[in-house]
Formats: sequence, C-alpha cells, structure tokens
Amino acid sequence: MKKNNDIFSNKGSTYYSSSTRSKGLFIKVILVLTIGSALGFGIFKLLGEDKFTSRTPIVVDTIPDETPMEEEVTVAVKPEDLVEESNHIHKAAEYAYSTKDVRNWITGVEPYTGEKIAFLTFDDGPSPANTAKLRDILKEKEAAATFFIIGTSIDNNNNSGEVLNRILDEGSAIGLHSYTHVYDKLYPDKTGDKVFIKEEIDRLQERIREVTGKDDFKSHVFRYPGGHMTWKGLEEVDAHLAEDGIEYVDWNAMNGDSEPTSRRPKDAETTANFVMESLVYSPVKNVMVVLMHDAENKGLTLESLPMIIDTLKNEGYKFGILK
Repeated sequence: MKKNNDIFSNKGSTYYSSSTRSKGLFIKVILVLTIGSALGFGIFKLLGEDKFTSRTPIVVDTIPDETPMEEEVTVAVKPEDLVEESNHIHKAAEYAYSTKDVRNWITGVEPYTGEKIAFLTFDDGPSPANTAKLRDILKEKEAAATFFIIGTSIDNNNNSGEVLNRILDEGSAIGLHSYTHVYDKLYPDKTGDKVFIKEEIDRLQERIREVTGKDDFKSHVFRYPGGHMTWKGLEEVDAHLAEDGIEYVDWNAMNGDSEPTSRRPKDAETTANFVMESLVYSPVKNVMVVLMHDAENKGLTLESLPMIIDTLKNEGYKFGILK
C-alpha cells in the first residue's frame, strides 16, 4: 500500500520542478526589462533629449505659389530713333512699305487694292549741292522719299554724314545703289556678277554706318545701277541678295532726267509733266515708283520737284518710303 504523503514521490517532484522553472523565467524577464530600461535611459541622457523628443522645432520650407519673374526692362522708343537693322526711323514706320511687295505691285505679280501711293526715289546721291535742297522741298511739302546712295558719292561729299542723317531724321529712307556704279565691274559681259555686287552692297552698308554713326543701320532696299531689266543673269544675284534680306526695285514712272538727250525734258514744267505721261506705259496706276536723280547736273529735278509733288497730291496720291 502506497503512502499518499510521500513528498519524494514522482508526482510531487514534477510539480516542484515546474514551479521552480516558472519562477526563474519570470526573474529573468524582470532583469532584462530592468537592464534594458536602464540602458535606454542612459543613452537618452547621454545623446541628448533633443534627439528623441519633439522639443526640436520642425522647420518646413515654404514653396512660393509662383516663381518670381524677372522684371522686364522697357526701353523707351523715341519717334526719331532708327528702327533697329533698318533704313528709316520709327516716326516713318507707318508709311514704310516692303520693297518686295511694292515691286510685285508695280509689275502686276500681285494685285494692289489700297489707296493711291507714290514712292519718290532719287538715285546717285548724296550730292553736295542738290540733296540738301531736295530735302528742303520735301520738308516744306510734307512728302517723303527714298534716296538710293552710291558709295563714291559719299566719299566725294565732305558733309555726307550730315546729309544722310538729315534724310533719316526728317522721315525719308536710304536705299542702296552700289558702291562704284561701274557697269563693267557689276555686269561683265552685261551679266550680273553675284559676288562683286554683294561685296559692293556690304561695303556701302558699312560706309553709311561709318558716316552716320548709326551702327544698327541696315538697308534692305537695292536698285541695280541701270535697272534690273537692262542686264542678264540677275536671277541668281536676286536670290543671293534675298538671303541677306535685300530686295531690289525698279520703277514704273520717271521724270525723264536720265533719258537720252533727244527725249529729255528741257524745262521744269516739262520735267514735272513727264511723270504722269510716263505712267501711261504702266499697267498699274495706283502705285507709282518715280525714278529721279539728285546728282550735281540734275538741276531740273530740283526745280520741278514742287510741281511733281503738287500734281501727285492733286491726283490723290499719298507718299511712302521703301523698306
């Protein structure tokens, strides 16, 4: 018979062992928690509270709603200032017309439906004697013109810079008419020399800048000495010039001051009448490009200009310049 109170029996030994292990595990957990807390608190104090708390202020970069735009610097444009890279001032812009358009109109390539307009043009200047006097008449009559300049005429005129600046300042325009006006060099065998003609134009542009003091001057208007219709092989030259923005123009009316002696008018009145008479041969009447000259020997042009302007005004024409 077994004794129920045997404390050394297997049943009693198992209970004791399990109880002892539970107590040991509990003590280990408590020790780990205690040591871990102590270490954490030590690190917290050692490194600083600001590393672990919200005491450090949070800085948020503010993004502006819009990126600020750079201030635009506006340069005031004066009416008397030269239009950049052009042959006229701002005041004249309202009556400055594209040379290509005008050429197409007077040749019938494109239809023209606007008001009557006349372009007074003077070749071969500046002249020491005549150009300034022509300017006096244009100013008095409130008319504008385009002056086709030759480089050698600039060289032979001691006050050419003053004359050219006055042309611009008073609302007229400057066109190009080669530097030398020597046919044999411009048109060997009566055929246009593309390279030489462009060199002459570039040289003339630079000479005009030099004497006027206007570095941003550039004329886009060219008249072939002798006229485009006189020479051969100019299509290639035309294209070459157009690449630089330069267009040529001839005329569809004239005052006859460069006609052969047998046909040339002999007095101022006949010279003035020649303009409207010559227009008879043009299929286009509402746009006129009038060929005249302001060289030293063109006194009749000077005398007849007031009558020419009055006649055109009476016929309903306004005056424009070529750009």
